[in-house]
Amino acid sequence: MNRRWLEGLVGLICFATVGYTMSIVAATPEEMIRRPFTCPGQSEAEAKEFQVLTVRKWKEGVVALYRGSCDRDRPTMQSKDSMSQPMLSYRVVKRNGMEWNLLSTGRYFTEQSKTKNASKKLIEYSVGRTNIANIKGKESHTVFYGELLSPTVAAVEVTFNNGKVLRDSGLDGMLLLVAPGATGICDVRALGVDNQILQRDELIPTSAIAVNNTCQPISGQL
Repeated sequence: MNRRWLEGLVGLICFATVGYTMSIVAATPEEMIRRPFTCPGQSEAEAKEFQVLTVRKWKEGVVALYRGSCDRDRPTMQSKDSMSQPMLSYRVVKRNGMEWNLLSTGRYFTEQSKTKNASKKLIEYSVGRTNIANIKGKESHTVFYGELLSPTVAAVEVTFNNGKVLRDSGLDGMLLLVAPGATGICDVRALGVDNQILQRDELIPTSAIAVNNTCQPISGQL
């Protein structure tokens, strides 16, 4: 009886593992990209009003940016009348032979009103990091993602802590960059039509945990 119970338990574990593997592997990038993202802390709850905003190529595959709405754990001052709030999410996908694998994903709650914040903020963004260099066949990378809030911004430049500088012109008002080998961001510059700096955010790590950190302070140089 115990042996039969044990065999059943092993079978259940194997089934669950296969299901998880299939959820992060696809035959085509389209299959991976079109899958709705799940809400934080709700493994079976898909985002409402899900839509793919933009898809970009990166060194080893594609990266996609999504919009959807999810419920917060508790109401906030900005959303006290509703638990549901818009969210941006990204998904980094890499080709591995005949399959496409999900390398990383991330998300953040966005401001509910662009108009309300347009005079205060030029861009809204977040940073997604992963450090999986110790896993065979994978490497660390950092994702910069968000959106433009002001038409005065013509492009955004991001300096990553491995020395890589990437630029995004904000196609369709969205920002999305992937830097392989980076584990963080040094600074973000919102540029005008003549490349003048409209906004600059210094994001130098304050701890020594960053790997290959080449960030240098820029305070006082503006």
